[in-house]
Amino acid sequence: MEFLEAATVLSARLAAGDDSLAAAGAVYLAIEAWKHLGGVDPAWDRFGLEVLDVRSRLYEDDVEVDVAVPDADGPEVRAAVMDLIGHLARYHVRRAVAEDGLAQRLDHDAAAQQLRRAAAALA
Repeated sequence: MEFLEAATVLSARLAAGDDSLAAAGAVYLAIEAWKHLGGVDPAWDRFGLEVLDVRSRLYEDDVEVDVAVPDADGPEVRAAVMDLIGHLARYHVRRAVAEDGLAQRLDHDAAAQQLRRAAAALA
């Protein structure tokens, strides 16, 4: 599967509801994009730091998506990643509202804020 197609599929799954597998896949795709495009533009490094922190706090299981990684930065790649991360941020907002414990609500709210910053770094 191509990267842009995978990002679109995962974005749609996140938009459709609380899909934890799609959320983990979105984190994986975001990190893969950063790994392959970081160093070209400091925006990708700022993006990567935010996403890596979210992953370390909220995503214990490693989920891998069989996808061809982007080989070059460009408007289509950035738009797809920003859209994917936007849907992931909204997923965490919904999780923040739904969680019972204060610590979990705060973790998800913080993740949503970090993901918004990550997306803004690419804008």
